[in-house]
Amino acid sequence: MIIGKISMGSVRLEQVFKTFDSGTVVNDVNLNINDKEFVVLVGPSGCGKSTTLRMIAGLEEISGGKIFIDEQIVNDVPPKDRDIAMVFQNYALYPHMSVFENLAFGLKMRKYPKEEIKTRVRQAAEILGIEELLDRKPKALSGGQRQRVALGRAIVRKPKVFLFDEPLSNLDANLRVQMRTEISRLHKQIETTMIYVTHDQIEAMSMGDRIVVMNKGIVQQVDTPLTIYNEPANRFVAGFIGSPTMNFFDGRLLTQDQLCFEQSSNKFIMELHPDFSRRLSPYGNREVSLGIRPEHIGAKPQNNHSKKVSAGILVTEPLGNEIFIYFTIGQSPVQYVSRIPSDVQPQTGKMFDLYFDTSKFHFFDSQTGIAL
Repeated sequence: MIIGKISMGSVRLEQVFKTFDSGTVVNDVNLNINDKEFVVLVGPSGCGKSTTLRMIAGLEEISGGKIFIDEQIVNDVPPKDRDIAMVFQNYALYPHMSVFENLAFGLKMRKYPKEEIKTRVRQAAEILGIEELLDRKPKALSGGQRQRVALGRAIVRKPKVFLFDEPLSNLDANLRVQMRTEISRLHKQIETTMIYVTHDQIEAMSMGDRIVVMNKGIVQQVDTPLTIYNEPANRFVAGFIGSPTMNFFDGRLLTQDQLCFEQSSNKFIMELHPDFSRRLSPYGNREVSLGIRPEHIGAKPQNNHSKKVSAGILVTEPLGNEIFIYFTIGQSPVQYVSRIPSDVQPQTGKMFDLYFDTSKFHFFDSQTGIAL
């Protein structure tokens, strides 16, 4: 049973700032979130993502700019009147109340009729599969069940916007995967706007319609997960999104018969794919960073544009269907990583030929970090 039509709401941030005594933690954020959209704010600890969420909720006063919910400015609207519901990392359930009472508490405080409260609570419990838990106290629940109750407490409100502040951080790995699926399914079922904060880029990639990557209080890129993965706007985004992280080589572009990249430390040279030659020719003889993802460094040539590189194998990590290989090139101490099929078994401490797919290179300005 679906819990009925939930009010829809867009969210818009215009030049939003937040400054504490220690400095600016959110800097000129401009963001449009559409009705029914699932948007994930992701970034390292201290990047400003939770502060941004708390400003949308009204739990943190903004220092500048405007916040709109459903096209209504809410800068001075208290949290209880913003028609939002928030799910925290800490479940914050009342230990002396049953699950039913926890779910019903907010509705009782708002003076809803008893029959409507019962209907909403039972519909939310059915959606989340916790009908048999309604008479239990929180201490008798597992972590995943407590998180479902916290979700249910938000669902019964039928808000315009759901806000999630790292809600899965306290769960073990298996439960995190399960709850990611549950929240994604919930979004499709109740069709309302969701804004989700996490430092886990796997959660961001697997859940969001769009991802907002933040660093040091600044929005770095806003786009779909695949676009951010395949077309990162700068070196920070390229290095943050993806596991294992993207490999980076510092060097410069050489203008020869064909445009080439020369690595600084080892002086090895790679001819570039023709598409890059046309696009990067204006950057000839400039310092750049070359990026390549681990899956594009293989044990065999991937295509006609693969470049063989002799690598010193440091460590191998077998993961069942694939192996992570950590390696060095030449005399440089810098460590890189490749992911290859498990039917190949490089030996630690030995040299091994790896093949770089030059058609999958990314290039970034050495000074600004911006993608070229």
